[in-house]
Amino acid sequence: MIAKNGSGLRPERGQGPPILSVPAASAGSAPSAAPASHGSRSARISLLAISLGSAGLGGAWQAATSVASAWIQISDVLFVISGLVWVVLLAAYVRHGGARWHNLREDLRHPGQGFALAYVPIIGMLITGHFSRFGEEGARWAYAVFMVAAALVAARLLAHWFTGALSETTLHPGYLLPVSSAPFIGSITASTLQLPEIAAAAFAVGVLYWLAFGTVILGSLVAGSPLPPPARPTLTVLVIPPAVGSNAWLAAHGGRLDGVGYGFSGILFFTLVLVAFMLPTIRERSFHTGLWIYSFPVAATSNFLVRWTYAADVPGREIIVWALLAVASGGFLLLGVATLVHGGRHWRLRAGNQVPPSTPPGARTGCVS
Repeated sequence: MIAKNGSGLRPERGQGPPILSVPAASAGSAPSAAPASHGSRSARISLLAISLGSAGLGGAWQAATSVASAWIQISDVLFVISGLVWVVLLAAYVRHGGARWHNLREDLRHPGQGFALAYVPIIGMLITGHFSRFGEEGARWAYAVFMVAAALVAARLLAHWFTGALSETTLHPGYLLPVSSAPFIGSITASTLQLPEIAAAAFAVGVLYWLAFGTVILGSLVAGSPLPPPARPTLTVLVIPPAVGSNAWLAAHGGRLDGVGYGFSGILFFTLVLVAFMLPTIRERSFHTGLWIYSFPVAATSNFLVRWTYAADVPGREIIVWALLAVASGGFLLLGVATLVHGGRHWRLRAGNQVPPSTPPGARTGCVS
């Protein structure tokens, strides 16, 4: 969350700018967990953007297997990477106190990082949907667990926000993650698991809160205080709801485009043009792991465009599909290599006692993506 006075947007010395920062605690706010432990937990949750980006790219390759003879093995590898990162970071979160009810409650109520906990069930649903071909019954049970968890996180956050918890902050697109993007992704997975009633229900929830919160967030961005430079990369998150919402509609209707599908397409294409015009403003001059925030918007958009080119019978669609996969995969590989180099530099500095031992490589305490 971003404080109006920008006090929560100053990056730590020697680190890149945060993705979504935490405001200074206000006088009537709920008591929070100890700064050190909360910072350690939030740093792990923020790095889940790597897992989400991996799953998103895996979904794009999976979509291409049915329309362009792409290799499903590439999609499998990407989802395995996503799952490994997810397990390691979730275990680290638990190790730093995330399993304690008091800490979990305080993390959910935190004005800046509470919504980032939605990463956990979202990634779980994406992985479950992909590997459901190895056992649909087991996948349905896993999906039920993740879907209930996503619903509980979203409902708890909404209940907290509706009581005035957001009154002192500037809104940003990240708030759409648990209340809109998560239901859309839940709808996609439900369609994959042949659960059309649940897919329709989840889709309706996603549309409702996308319209409700999206309107408020856009109004805040237009009429409120401008986002400080470190927070501007969050504007790329604007493409996620129309991208995953479009995929949810296509998944529920056998990949066929109709009036609603074309309507979602129009919103997504316009949002992509909007974000393109903002790129000179939101670009970063140096690498930090917060740049993984770009990976899922790119992957989700590529996923939809792969499906759309065939559903709309676009001329030269196979070449377009391979070009989309090349761009999305190239960006992912660049981020991966840069992250390894960045991590190696961090550990060398740590060996020289220049970085506190508790700081994970590339993470910025108190930031979420």
